[in-house]
Amino acid sequence: MKIEIFNAIDEEYEMCPEAFGGPLNIEEVIQAEDELKVKLPEDFKEFLLRYGSGAVGEAIILGLKEAEFVATPSFVDKSLHFRKALHKGYEDFIAIGIDGAANPIGFNSPNPEIITFDINFGGKEVIAESFEEYLEKAIREELNIHF
Repeated sequence: MKIEIFNAIDEEYEMCPEAFGGPLNIEEVIQAEDELKVKLPEDFKEFLLRYGSGAVGEAIILGLKEAEFVATPSFVDKSLHFRKALHKGYEDFIAIGIDGAANPIGFNSPNPEIITFDINFGGKEVIAESFEEYLEKAIREELNIHF
């Protein structure tokens, strides 16, 4: 992942560490992959290992550790939940966020595109080509998602 992204997130972390869940170890990430039966993209793994979860720009990123100031439930639990709610073809969906209308944000492994679904109307939208691009847009507040 680009160093500029880490630097921007580090600044946010230094201002409010309670908005992040805290770093994970590689064993926790491997266990999550095993439970979900997928390989996580390297950029998402890097984020999990470094920050765990948290508020980045205008996005709230799910992880495995709950942030003190921001609701960041387990991405494993939310992924399993949304896999049941989404239509056929999304059995490997990984939830990285939930918008203000309870719609999932994530990727359908192994495709790295970050997508959002409108659960009520069935629409799907690609919002970033990768998790790294999603973070860049979140930092620049270009996602136009209401959390």
